Amino acid sequence: MEAYTEEQLARRQHELDVDKWIASESAGYDLCGSFTFCARCERMESYPCARAEARWLEEQEREIRSFEAEQAETEENPDLPPLSEPEATEIADEDEEAQQEIAAAEAAAPLAEAPAGYEYVTRYRRSFKSRLIQDEKMQDFYTDLKNAFAELTGVKARLSRHCENFRYHAERIAKLNVGGKTLTLYLALDPDRYEDTKYRYEDVSDRSTYTETPMKIRITSKRMVKYAKELLADLAQKFSITVSGCIPMDYHMKYQTDEALIKKGLIKPYQVLVKKKK
Repeated sequence: MEAYTEEQLARRQHELDVDKWIASESAGYDLCGSFTFCARCERMESYPCARAEARWLEEQEREIRSFEAEQAETEENPDLPPLSEPEATEIADEDEEAQQEIAAAEAAAPLAEAPAGYEYVTRYRRSFKSRLIQDEKMQDFYTDLKNAFAELTGVKARLSRHCENFRYHAERIAKLNVGGKTLTLYLALDPDRYEDTKYRYEDVSDRSTYTETPMKIRITSKRMVKYAKELLADLAQKFSITVSGCIPMDYHMKYQTDEALIKKGLIKPYQVLVKKKK
């Protein structure tokens, strides 16, 4: 909060007032008190909406820093007890080949030198956040979807190193991660219901990590974002989630190089043993 001047708070309050008015007009009723940051609002203070939003943003940053610290501690202290089953399920599966490659790399790391005909090469384990930071178009899609999720009253988001999970009460209803260079959305919808429809999806119910969210959508265009929002409406209906208005938030982040992201722990270099090229 101390990072904001009175002038900045006043300007942001005006912007939020306008956005809130437009959203309320669209919804047909007053949306004051229904937004994500409203729980932090103290009505008697100056610029209440701007201050509430600032508190919410600070909480988000603290959660991210806390998670990154926990990840660093786990990697530096391999004897720490393993994650409980609920915590472990928050971490998205990486590609199976990549997992095998990482395991082989870690097993080979203690070797003083590579065997004849082999060499060590450096590869990078990229976090979900780092992939977003380095792809502006993906951030466009991500911002649209995050704001769509914000309209689902009671849905909570949790950012992990590999993905972002969305829960309604105890139910995981959706997951966002990145496959290759594509933002991917997993939904707790029955894929069979959408066979022979306009929606392009993949049924991943045979993979244990996605039994809760078996409908996989690759977000590759604005049209796919539009379809994803339509499916979120189906999701809300399935779980009896109230859809409210939303003051749009900007989730874009400034581009950073690999070197900067490595320093922040968002990219982890590792060594892998490979055959030398002839």
